[in-house]
Parts: sequence; C-alpha cells; structure tokens
Amino acid sequence: MRVHFRWPVAVVIGVLAGSPAAIALLPSTAQSSAGGLQRRLAGKQAAERALSQRLRADNQAIAGVSGSIGSIERRLAPVQARLNTEQSQLQTTQAQLRAARARLAYLQRRLAQADRALTALLISRYESDTPDTLTVILNSKGFADLLERIDFLKRIRNQDSNIIQADRIARTQVIALATRLGALEVREHTLVTAILAQRNRLATLRLALVHRQIALEQVRNRHSRRLARARAARQQLAHQLAKIVARQAAAAGGGGSVGGIRSGGGFVFPLPSGAAVGPGSWSQDQGVDIAAPGGTPLLAVGSGTIVLHGIGGFGPSAPVLHLDSGRYVYYGHAGPGHWAPVGRHVGAGSVIGEVGSGIVGISTGPHLEIGFCDASGSPIGGSSGTMLALLHAAYGG
Repeated sequence: MRVHFRWPVAVVIGVLAGSPAAIALLPSTAQSSAGGLQRRLAGKQAAERALSQRLRADNQAIAGVSGSIGSIERRLAPVQARLNTEQSQLQTTQAQLRAARARLAYLQRRLAQADRALTALLISRYESDTPDTLTVILNSKGFADLLERIDFLKRIRNQDSNIIQADRIARTQVIALATRLGALEVREHTLVTAILAQRNRLATLRLALVHRQIALEQVRNRHSRRLARARAARQQLAHQLAKIVARQAAAAGGGGSVGGIRSGGGFVFPLPSGAAVGPGSWSQDQGVDIAAPGGTPLLAVGSGTIVLHGIGGFGPSAPVLHLDSGRYVYYGHAGPGHWAPVGRHVGAGSVIGEVGSGIVGISTGPHLEIGFCDASGSPIGGSSGTMLALLHAAYGG
C-alpha cells in the first residue's frame, strides 16, 4: 500500500498566482523561481494583451483605408471604362483627321491645277483674241463652215465656264474641309484633357491611400513581430512555471496528486487561478471555454483515471478523465506536455496535461474547453450549464 503525500490545492494554485503564503510552503529555491516567473509571466501577459489591442486597432485602420481604396476603385472603374470608349472614338477621330488631311492636300493640288489652267487661259486669250460672233459670220465660207465656227466658239466658252466652276467648287471644298478639320482638332483636345484629368485625380487619390495603407501595414508588421516575441517569451515562462509545478507534484508522490476531493462534494478548478482569466470572460460552447496561456498546467477536477487522449476537433492530446464518481470530463485543446498516460489513476488537483500553444484542434488560440462527455469522448449536449456552475463554485472557493 502506497502512502501519498498530498499538497493542498491552494498551495499549487497559489504558486502559479504568485501568492506569498503559498510560495512560502515550497522550498526556498522554488519560492524565488516560481514567484519571479509568475511576476514575469504576468508582465508578459499584460504586454501581450496591449500589443494584441494595438494589432486589432492597426487591422481596423487598415480595413478602413482598404475600404476607401475600394470606394475609389469603384469610382475609378466607370471613368476608366469611359476613357477606354473615348480613346476608341479618339482613334476613329484621328483616322478621320488623317483622311481629312490627305483630302485637303489633294484638293489643294486640284485648286493649284485649276488656278494654273485659268491663268494659262487668260494669258492665251490676252495673246490671241477670241473671235466674236460677227467676225465668225463674216469670215465663214458657207453655211456649213458657219455652223462649225459657231460650235467651236461655244466649246471655247463652255471650257472657260467649266474651268471657273471647278475653281469655285475646289475653293468651297477646301474651306469646308478646313473648318471640319479645325472642329475635329478641338474635339480631340477636349476629350483627352477632360477625361485624363478626371482619371488622374482619382488615380492620385488612390495612390495616396495606397501609400497610407503601406505605412499602416508596416506599423502593423512591427507590432505583429513584437507580439510574436512577447507571446514566445510568455509561452517559455509558462512552460518553465509548468515544469516547477510538475516537479513539485511529482515530489509529492501518488502520480502527481497534489490534493484530494470527495466524490459527492468538491470540484477542483482545472487551471491555476493565476493563469486563467476571470469568470466574466468564460463562455459556454459544448463545454466551457476558459482562456489561458499555452503551457498552463491542466489539473484533474477530481480523482479518477485517464481513459483517453485525442478527441475530434479538440486535438490529439486532449485527455478524458473518468472520475471516480462515474462522470467523464474532457479537456479540449490540450497540448502534449505533462500529460498523464492512459490508465493512470490521478488524484484531484493532479497535473494531467497543459493548455496547447497556438492553434490546437478547431480553435482560435490557446484556451481550455472543459465539459462532460461520454465514454467515447463525445461531449454531452446540454451539460455545459452544469459544468459552468461547478467551475464558478470552484473558482470562488
């Protein structure tokens, strides 16, 4: 028959909380190391909470700037689409301008030809007089010759008229095309200036917001790195503290038993009170969620036997404790450290594991979910209220 040396539960919890009265019951080396670690752990937890708040504020600021960028981009999209349409029209206009310039050059050449022909005609008429009708009649050698001379005279006059008419038409076309060309040039300049100015204003505003977002992300990254360092330091301290508690529990004998409770009355709180958040932040899930740093020791809520490790959704290290009273209790999101093997009978308050560090199972961070389950480890629906009441009683006691 083995005799177990039992430490009061208050002593172990007091060690984790840094209680002077509890630390005084430990050897002097353990007193100083546990108390110092607890103070440092509390400081790291406070720094971690402050950095987490800063990080949330950074994320909110970045989200606000991202929303503004999204709003600018939504305004910019139709402007860009309109610019694309106008650029397509501008290409058409430019093609028309090129064609108009080619046509203008052609008409200018025709006008020059008409001017030269008219000039040549005038010079020719000046140098050799065109016979009038009376001269043609008097000089004709018969009726047939007269008709031929008159017809020739008409052709000369028609030719003069055609040359003059062609000159007038060419001049009119040149003037009309020059007017149209000027209007097209004005339209081209207006389209480019107006739409590009609007697009550039929005693009400049977006660029300023992007620079703001980059600056905020740099600040957030610095805070994130500081938070990671603070979290790693806190986890290291929690592991060191857990080792001290585990050594003290092992020194007490009885498979790590550090206190006993009766099957019909008491209930040991599953975490050292100094490492667990207060009841105001507990929440009911399938069991009860209690936030605590990774590496925080898990304590048996009563005497019983470890019957299982690993529960779907709660991680591979989650232990199931079969209480001597007959109920099964699961410890969700536990880590692999300090776990009691399957088949070991433990006393109330024994260290049977630790809170998992980081994401263990389906979770958002280190915490314990404790609740009642069946023999297979499946949580019992509707039992979280009973567990919450027992935890409140234990925590308050």
